Amino acid sequence: MPRVDPDALLRVGRVWRPHGVHGAIKVIPESDDPAHLLKLPTLYLGETPTSAVAFSVQTARMATGKKGPHLLIELDGVQGRDAATALRGRRVYALDTDLPPLADDEVYLHDLVGLAVILEDGTPVGVLDNILDLPAHHVYVVRRSDGHPDALIPAVPPFIVNIDLDAAQVVIAPIEGML
Repeated sequence: MPRVDPDALLRVGRVWRPHGVHGAIKVIPESDDPAHLLKLPTLYLGETPTSAVAFSVQTARMATGKKGPHLLIELDGVQGRDAATALRGRRVYALDTDLPPLADDEVYLHDLVGLAVILEDGTPVGVLDNILDLPAHHVYVVRRSDGHPDALIPAVPPFIVNIDLDAAQVVIAPIEGML
């Protein structure tokens, strides 16, 4: 398969472990709607988008286990448990053009990195520098513009007032002591 522009790849999951002895892998999805990942013709696996290698998807189905929903995927060229084990821990990417369009109230997480973070009254706080994927919810890492240490803002409605991609900003309502 030809190489693709790494900027066109979006992270959609990570390889958890092999499944069975024929080369299938278990993938932990990083999506609110993992079912749309079942329709992807090609997945890209690697540590980064730049190093990701393309694999055609033979089969994909949803399953549920102790760790919640996951995908069971068979890829062309991955045969046997040893080949699947070699992929363990790799990040899984998809071409942005292969993913379904977003609803009006949805955003890709990577689109948030670099946005200005402000308070409801317009006071600048900093720049959204990273997003931590924690078990309960995402946490925004905000690099402070005033020289203070980074702020950690839970990405939940009480703290995130508005995300405006057109204005390139995230409006937050922190509680006392959060900043």
